[in-house]
Amino acid sequence: MTNKKVAAVLNETAQLIELTGGNPFRARAFSGAARTIRDLEEPLQAYVDDEALQDIDGIGEGLAAQIGDLFARDSFDLRDDLLNAVPTGLLDVLRINGLGTKRVRTLWDELNITSLEDLEAAATSNQIQTISGFGAKTESNILESLRKLRHYDAQRRYADVYAPAHALRNALAESTNAQVALVGAFRRQVPTLKQLTLVTTADTPDLVDALADAGYDDVEAARDTHPPYATNTVDAALPDGFPLVIYAVPDDVFGTAVWHHTGSADYREAFIDTYGAVPEVADENTLFAETNAPSHPPELREAVWADALDTLPTSEALITVEDLRGTIHNHTTASDGAHSLRAMAEAARERGLSYIGICDHSQSLTVASGLSPKAVRAQFEAIDALNAEYAEQDADFRIFKGIESDILKDGSLDYADDLLAAFDLVVASVHSGFTMTEAEATERIIRAVSHPATTVLGHPTGRLLLVREGYPLDSRAVIDACAEHNVALELNANPYRLDLDWTHVRYAVEQGVLISINPDAHATDELDNVRWGVAAARKGGLTAEHCLNAKPLEAFTAWLTTRSSVASAA
Repeated sequence: MTNKKVAAVLNETAQLIELTGGNPFRARAFSGAARTIRDLEEPLQAYVDDEALQDIDGIGEGLAAQIGDLFARDSFDLRDDLLNAVPTGLLDVLRINGLGTKRVRTLWDELNITSLEDLEAAATSNQIQTISGFGAKTESNILESLRKLRHYDAQRRYADVYAPAHALRNALAESTNAQVALVGAFRRQVPTLKQLTLVTTADTPDLVDALADAGYDDVEAARDTHPPYATNTVDAALPDGFPLVIYAVPDDVFGTAVWHHTGSADYREAFIDTYGAVPEVADENTLFAETNAPSHPPELREAVWADALDTLPTSEALITVEDLRGTIHNHTTASDGAHSLRAMAEAARERGLSYIGICDHSQSLTVASGLSPKAVRAQFEAIDALNAEYAEQDADFRIFKGIESDILKDGSLDYADDLLAAFDLVVASVHSGFTMTEAEATERIIRAVSHPATTVLGHPTGRLLLVREGYPLDSRAVIDACAEHNVALELNANPYRLDLDWTHVRYAVEQGVLISINPDAHATDELDNVRWGVAAARKGGLTAEHCLNAKPLEAFTAWLTTRSSVASAA
C-alpha cells in the first residue's frame, strides 16, 4: 500500500468524522497525519515493518494501530463504523472538488443528496442554487467536477452504466438504421465493469457520424487488428470518460459476433467443448439451434456455470422484479432513513407490493440512531395502528415489525432475547468490528445465524463495491449454517453492495436456503434498488421459487410463523 493511498484513506476518515458531527480535534489529527504521510520520502511500509510508526510526528499509539490495520486488511474499525454511519453513495459526493464536508452535509440535509446521481440531478435542475450559500457558479462547478471525476474512474458499477448504455444503443440504432447490441460484461450483468462493448452491423462512417451526432468526441476508428468477426473497431468513451468499444461486423455473422463478444471466454470454451464449433449466423438464436444447445441466458455465461450448460434455467425461469411480492429490509426516520413509516409503506403499495418489513437499526449502532427498546415499542404501536388502517380499507397489505439487529463482536445479537422474540422478523448484520480472520468472522456469523430470532442474514460480507472489500468469510460454512437453522440469506440490492455475491447463490439454492432480495432502502425511491439485486440474483441462477420475498403475503406470513415456532421449540 502506497503512502498516497494511506494518506487518502486517513483524509477520507477525517472527512467522515466531520460529516457525522464527530470530534473536530480527532478529524484534524487524521488530516494532519495524512499530510505528513503524503510528504514522507520513504515508504510507510518500512515504518510498519519496523513497528516505528510512532516515530513520525503526529502519529500516536491509536493512529499507529489503525494504520497497521490498514496495511493488514485495507481498513480499520473506526473507518468501518463511519462508513456504516452515512449513506453509501455519500462517499462519492465527498470526492467532488470544491465540496467540503460542511457543504456535503448541507446538501444531504437540505436536498437529501446521498449519491453522485442525486447531485447531478439537483445540479442540472437548478435545485442547488436555491440553498443559501450556493449559486449558479457552484452548480456549474459541480457538474464540471462530476465530469472529471467520472472520467478518471477506471471502473463502474453496473447500475451506474445501465442508463447511458441503453441510451447509446438506442441512439445508434435509430441513427444508423442498423442492428446494435450491448455485449460483454454489461450484457452478462457483471456487478462492476471495466468497459462497455457493443456490436453493430452499421458501416463505420455511419457509426462515427452517429457518435458525433450523439455528442461523442475523441472517436478513434482505425485499429490495425480486429477481434473475431469484426471488420472494424471504433474506440470512444461515454460522456463520463468510461471506455467504449464498438465492433462493426457483417450482417451475416451478427448473431455469432454477439454470442462471441458477450463471452465470457471460459463460457465460450466450455460451449465449444460441449457442442462443437459455432456456426457463422445472422441471429444468435440460430447459433443455439444449429448446435443443438439450449439458449443460455447471457447472465449465466460464466465459468461457474461451465459444468451445467445442458441444465441451465431458461431466461424466462430466472427471477424478475415482477416476481417480487414484498420488500423486507427497509429503514425509516426512526433510525437513519429519510422517510416516515407511512411514506415507506405507501411507496411499497404504489409499487404493487403486498408487504413491507421495517428493519431500522438496533441500539448498538448509535452512529445510525439505532432504536432503544423504548423506541422499538413505540414503533410497534405505530405499525399496529397503520396495519389497522389498512385492514379497515380492506387493503391486501401488511407491515411487518422488523429490526436490523447488529451482530456484536462475539456473534450475539443486539437486544435481549425477549425483545428479539417480539419482532416478526430479524435481519442480522455486521456493521462494526471488521478486524477478523476468516475463522473469526465465520464463527461470529454462524453464531448469529444459530440464534432463534434470526430470520435473514444481512449483507453477509459487509463489502462496498469499488469502496471496500468485505471481511473474509467461509461462505459455504455460513450457507450450511443458514440451511441448518432455516435462515434466509440477503442479497442486498443496494448497487454499492450486491452482497451476497452472485457466485454463492447457486450453492445456497442447492442447500435449500432462500434468498431475500432486499433493497436496504433508506428512502422511498431506494425501494427500486431491487432491480440491481434481481440482476445479480439472475447471474446466480435464482428463480422465484427460491426467493423469500417472491412469496405472496399469505405464504410469506406462513413461512415466518412456521420457522418461528420451530426455532422456539429448538
